[in-house]
Amino acid sequence: MFLLLLIILGGILLLISIGFSIFWVLVHLVVIVQKAVEPPTIDTNDYSVHQGRDVRDDR
Repeated sequence: MFLLLLIILGGILLLISIGFSIFWVLVHLVVIVQKAVEPPTIDTNDYSVHQGRDVRDDR
């Protein structure tokens, strides 16, 4: 009887972990798709020293 209870409990835990894994993968896929459909960032070519470093040529 005790062995049957352990097998049932192990099966339930296995199903819960598989379900959580599927949920986690779906959440990541939604985030990836949302990022993929965002419009690309438009570069305004507005560079300045105030951005943290100088962008001059060091030759």
